[in-house]
Amino acid sequence: EVRIRDTNTDPNSGYFWAGSTGTVTDGDWHTMSLADLQSIWFKAGSGGVTDVYQVQVFDGKEWSATAEITAGPPGLSINDVTTSNESGSATFTVTLSAASSDTVYVDYASSDGTATAGSDYTTTSGILAFAPGETSQTFSVPILSDGSIEANETATLTLSNAFNANITDATGSLTITDDDTPSLSIADVTTANEDAQNATFTVTLSAASPKTVTVDYASSDGTAAAGADYTAASGTLTFAAGETSKTFTVPVLADSTDEANETATLTLSNAANATISDATGTLTITDDDAAPSLSINDVTASNENAANATFTATLSAASGKAVTVDYASSNGTATAGSDYTASSGTLTFSAGETSKTFTVPV
Repeated sequence: EVRIRDTNTDPNSGYFWAGSTGTVTDGDWHTMSLADLQSIWFKAGSGGVTDVYQVQVFDGKEWSATAEITAGPPGLSINDVTTSNESGSATFTVTLSAASSDTVYVDYASSDGTATAGSDYTTTSGILAFAPGETSQTFSVPILSDGSIEANETATLTLSNAFNANITDATGSLTITDDDTPSLSIADVTTANEDAQNATFTVTLSAASPKTVTVDYASSDGTAAAGADYTAASGTLTFAAGETSKTFTVPVLADSTDEANETATLTLSNAANATISDATGTLTITDDDAAPSLSINDVTASNENAANATFTATLSAASGKAVTVDYASSNGTATAGSDYTASSGTLTFSAGETSKTFTVPV
């Protein structure tokens, strides 16, 4: 058999029951079977006091050393909640550590942390009632979308004024995950010349972010060729919290070829903590090489044997553009129709060609 007594000095504070075993009051040993002890339901007495009971076991010869059992009301706790975005509502769960035979009540109320009621969430308060046997209740806090790019924000939900229970964890944290992200764009650049300088590109965030933003960039050929017209460029830009623009440079290479303005593309990719609204920037390299000069040679016919005289028009340097030039004959001491056949036309030099010919019938 076993015996038990209440150690609380308040004569009204402690009691328990198990079938017909009765009531234990201060200092009185109450003897019962081990089965009865195992079925005892300890409760708090008046004022929600937690009691400590002493228990001894009789082995047929003597009572054992005293063991202590702490008995009191169930505990109330509230969980923390982190939202996945800034919409809907956050559901909190308040839990009783054990079922009670009494109805348990507890108040709850929200308070601002870094989140502000009315702009980030809706103020929430109320009373939860646990019917006998129930161990959990829930309530919801509406989340408000604000459209602002900001750090995750917090509010606190606090339990108070518990009845028929103790509060073991009074506060739950509400973390509102910001789902607003800035966008990234890149500007186009046109160089003034080919003077082997750097073209500077600017990448811009649409709004400052409290988070670190990163984005990759890389060049690719258009009509301009890496290694001949510019130096290939790639890398990663990092925007510290609050920064809204970053730059990088693309080296432009000088050549001596007269050619059309040429282009390359700079592309943004793999953005973190931001979206990309304008992924490509165009590099236009303005050609600053002078056009080559044209010349034509003299021709002396060896006789009047009705042969052709061949003239050669020459470019001083190859051009990257198509070059055209007109030619036409005119009389000197020779007369068209009797000494030669009048000739005219247009010569076209494809890009890279430096000479073209035409004939004048003699």
